[in-house]
Amino acid sequence: MIRAMWIALAVLLLVAASGYILTLEDVADVEEGEKAPALRPVTYVAVEVGDQAGTVSVFAEVTPRWQVDLKSRVAGVVGAVAPAALGGARVEKGTELLVLENAPYVANLEEARFSLKKAELELLQAEKKRDIALKDWRSVRPGVEPPDLAVHRPEVRVAELAVAAARARVGAAEYDLESAHIRAPFDAIITRRLVSPGQSVNEGDVLFALLDDRILDIRVSLTAEQWALLDRSRAETDSQVFSENNRFLGAAQVKRGGGFLDPKSRRYQVFLEVDKAENLAILPGQFVSVRLPGKAVARSLRIPESALSQNGFVWYLDKADRLQRFAAQALFRNGEEVVVPAPASVLEGESLRVVPLPMSAYLPGQRVAPVEKENGA
Repeated sequence: MIRAMWIALAVLLLVAASGYILTLEDVADVEEGEKAPALRPVTYVAVEVGDQAGTVSVFAEVTPRWQVDLKSRVAGVVGAVAPAALGGARVEKGTELLVLENAPYVANLEEARFSLKKAELELLQAEKKRDIALKDWRSVRPGVEPPDLAVHRPEVRVAELAVAAARARVGAAEYDLESAHIRAPFDAIITRRLVSPGQSVNEGDVLFALLDDRILDIRVSLTAEQWALLDRSRAETDSQVFSENNRFLGAAQVKRGGGFLDPKSRRYQVFLEVDKAENLAILPGQFVSVRLPGKAVARSLRIPESALSQNGFVWYLDKADRLQRFAAQALFRNGEEVVVPAPASVLEGESLRVVPLPMSAYLPGQRVAPVEKENGA
């Protein structure tokens, strides 16, 4: 009897506890349903779909128009080096840089002149001999053309050739003697001096390295995509030149290019010219970034560079304030902005709310709270 009472009491307590728990669960459901989760605030910038132009940026090296390793045309011993012929010095065209000992070349020149005089004398003798023979022939056989051998014409022609050869040897000897004086071939900077007084040099030895920095050239290589974006209608226009740390240096003028592909890189080649007098900050040997004028691209967007994620997506807000994205590739990069093609779903002239700082936690279709970015913020 007592046992049955305890069992009945336990059952009553269990029923009461279950009812209490059910009551608590109903209350919790009501309270949670009354508080909606807060939407994530997302900042956006409004950009318009239209024709956007930019610049094609490419890295290149600045090279001098003229540069040469000045070599000796003759062999000899260095007799003297000009005081101004030092590394880093500027020299004008024709400036004498060094002189080789020239005694052998003076002797060769005098010998060549003697041979010329001798050949001229032999020619004069042959001509006199021809004239006498021709006079005798006409006195005996007037009106009859004499054979060449009878009037010594072959001897005259041989003597004439001998004179011409002797004159050529004189010219060669004068050239060798002049070559003992090493002169600057153009207005230049001496970048290296590789010779000293008393040094023996052979024909072909490098004596100086020179470059002319008045006119500089920049050769840039473009991919097929970059070439297609280039505004080729603006011939000989100025392009901007920047340093590696994005400091503006000056301007370079597009001169020619696109007529061939580099056989190794298979890229288009464009050649620019820099007037050093007007762009003192651009130096030969400098590695620079060149920004070439690009053509306007229809149905494109100009967005902050940060809006293009590392994995190549642009995030934006649709009309229902939900996050969406589309894959994009930068057509132009202009400082802190990039130009990308607009998605097919957006029409020309429409505005798109682009997220300037996308986060990896974003999900397509996620509803957010839009916050328009203030200018300068």
